[in-house]
Amino acid sequence: MSRTLFSARAARLSLWLGSIALTLGIFVRITRELIEGDVGAVDSAVLLAAARMRTPWLTSAAVDVTALGSITLVVLFSAFTLLVLLVLRDRMGALQMLAASVGAGVLTIVTKDLIERIRPPEAQQLIVASGFSYPSGHSVSTSALYLTIAIIACGYVQRSAARVAIFLAVSAVLIMVGASRVYLGVHYATDVLSGISLGAAWALLLAGFFTLFGHRA
Repeated sequence: MSRTLFSARAARLSLWLGSIALTLGIFVRITRELIEGDVGAVDSAVLLAAARMRTPWLTSAAVDVTALGSITLVVLFSAFTLLVLLVLRDRMGALQMLAASVGAGVLTIVTKDLIERIRPPEAQQLIVASGFSYPSGHSVSTSALYLTIAIIACGYVQRSAARVAIFLAVSAVLIMVGASRVYLGVHYATDVLSGISLGAAWALLLAGFFTLFGHRA
């Protein structure tokens, strides 16, 4: 019985490691191409295409959607999830959630300060955004936060269909938040893609760590 549980945990850990390698590899590849100057033309083309799609109702929707990655809502979601996990006496889950939130913030600040990419021209921005552009902080935080919530939630769900639905819902939120940043003109497409991949890599790294050392089921 113990050998079966060990094999299941080892298989899950292998899945985490493979996913970490993939997402981190995407982030590294985009970053390298950005530094080498190979993404500027594509980013500009995507930004212009998004600008041509703008309509009043779509802009209103984008402003609402992008708020899902704001510092205020990220902190509120994190605090609420922590409270729920503590009520459920899932201390490891609470620690994983806290690490995901804090780590995402640190990774965003450090990476932005290292790359120092300037945001798109203000003439293309529909909302006010400050700081450097790469990677998208909204994308990093939502990816790390919501993916971690999904991973923890799946530990309480037995049906495979329900687990798939959870990850599909999270994926939809990540895509919408990322797309809203490009639509609003405050980020380039590569800022968003790198942010999602970096946040996902961090969430998956934590999942692998807690699977191995946290004795989670």
